[in-house]
Amino acid sequence: LADSYKSERDSSVWGDLSSILKGMENLIIDESYLDNFQEFARGIFQGLVSHVGWQSRESEGHLDSILRTIALGQAGSYGDMQVVNDAKAKFEEFLTDQNSLHPDLRGAVYSIVAQEGDVSTYDTLWQLEKNAELHEERVRILGALTRFQQKDILEDVLQKSLSEDIRSQDSVLVIVSLAANRFGRRLAWEFIKDNWEEFDRRYGGGGFALMRLVSISGGFTTLEMQNDVQEFFRLNPAPSAQRTIQQSIERIGLNIAWLSKNRDGLAKWFSQD
Repeated sequence: LADSYKSERDSSVWGDLSSILKGMENLIIDESYLDNFQEFARGIFQGLVSHVGWQSRESEGHLDSILRTIALGQAGSYGDMQVVNDAKAKFEEFLTDQNSLHPDLRGAVYSIVAQEGDVSTYDTLWQLEKNAELHEERVRILGALTRFQQKDILEDVLQKSLSEDIRSQDSVLVIVSLAANRFGRRLAWEFIKDNWEEFDRRYGGGGFALMRLVSISGGFTTLEMQNDVQEFFRLNPAPSAQRTIQQSIERIGLNIAWLSKNRDGLAKWFSQD
């Protein structure tokens, strides 16, 4: 079904398809066929990348820009090396000429170079974040900083999320984004548990912030983690997020059931040439 959308050119359709594929990827991050799935996903986006390219055309509208961002961002996230290399080149050019990279593409480029980056890239992005004048630009960079793959870098991002380096209203965004990174999901959850008193002090009075933090636990896929989440919130009640807690625990159960039903079939499907 996903394969049949390769010739689609509607940005809304691609946005939905991207979300669905990412949802499936998040369910199978611990499965042996994850690399096969990512190769499949790259194939889904390759034709679209060729169609939209990196350069906008005079006749394009806002939806065309959105489509380009989706195509390049998703292809890069799945490891399309042509897109990755192009993003790296554009980032290097951007460092000497900030007018060289359209704002619509900056989020995708930042995220791709972070995903493939090292400590030097990390330091460069933080400097860009510090120098950014617009909040929108800072948010783009903060989102990219959660895409690194190295444990020590992701742990540093988490520590900074509660520091004066990041505004309180952006802390939740950083932690939730980092939890969406397969290398950061468990790190984010452990960080939330270790710093629960501070999170409860900041956001426990109500609103969506605490609920967003709690909701990351719904991404886990094992009985062990379901029990861990249940036990933690039994010992640390959060009345303002109680419904989200229950939904997250139920979501883990659904994830476990989905994998139990589909694991073998997916393994067989992805083993085919």
